[in-house]
Amino acid sequence: MQDEHQPQAVAVLGDINVDLSFALSSFPREGDDTQATALHWGSGGSGLNIAVALANLGARAHLIGRVGGDPAAAVALRVAQRAGVDLSSLQTDPEVSTGLCGVMVSPGGQRSFLSFRGANVRCDPAAISRSTLAGCGLLIIGGHALLDDSQRAAALRAIDLAVAAGIPCALDLCLPAIRSARRIIAGLIPKLWLLTLNEDELRALLPGQSIQQASSALIGAGLQAVAIKRGAQGCSVAYERTRIDVLPPAVSVVDTNGCGDAFTAGFAWALLNGGDLSDCAALGNMMGALTATRHGAADAIPTRPNILGRLDPEIHYLIKA
Repeated sequence: MQDEHQPQAVAVLGDINVDLSFALSSFPREGDDTQATALHWGSGGSGLNIAVALANLGARAHLIGRVGGDPAAAVALRVAQRAGVDLSSLQTDPEVSTGLCGVMVSPGGQRSFLSFRGANVRCDPAAISRSTLAGCGLLIIGGHALLDDSQRAAALRAIDLAVAAGIPCALDLCLPAIRSARRIIAGLIPKLWLLTLNEDELRALLPGQSIQQASSALIGAGLQAVAIKRGAQGCSVAYERTRIDVLPPAVSVVDTNGCGDAFTAGFAWALLNGGDLSDCAALGNMMGALTATRHGAADAIPTRPNILGRLDPEIHYLIKA
């Protein structure tokens, strides 16, 4: 039985980036020249975003990844350090730069990415051992970690170690991983406890299937839980035989970068701590929605006072003191 005064530890393996965000009045055509209306340097990468969100929810978040030995690493890690994320498993690459993501944000808040994955790709699987996951109640893998070796080998090794130790595993999918690692994902699903993905990713993973059909197929393939992120429509979630749709709170959207990562952290954390499925969905929705109200990725993820200030008091039990 978990000590109620001791929050769960959650390990996250995924990308760590510097985000360079441009606010655009319009996207340029090839060869054209468009001025940005704002520029922001920030912390990002799905692994780091999820870890920061978990720490803000009260988890003991443990980040596994790789950065370069360059000044950009300090920018990338700034928010994680401020949130109290455990960086003891962080690797430093002497040759390759920290990952950098160029984020282009439209007037409606939608984001497009141009990524240099840098040191992320060289995450060393040999540095991951049973002791890396010691004391963890959950392992979350960011989908980009399945794109390239040796990071892919690190992610698969971490999953195998977690499964052997009885630690549940979650995967937050991304479109590039579905395109390039479909067979690997199919092989992983029976090992996973939770899969999170958005509607575009669902259509790419299981083309032609409705949300209900796809959720049932994924649960039937061995998953216990599936959470489908649907933006302004909130989410559709499934746990074993239960299926529900939950609408998000109304917010003014500024920038959707990092929203999906914040949702994944909120939903996974609530589910891990025995939350009612509708409460888990509500917390995930709130995390994603509040992230959308600010510019940036990790920088925009709500802090505990922000979350508690907007969350229904009846589900404050999901936020650890």
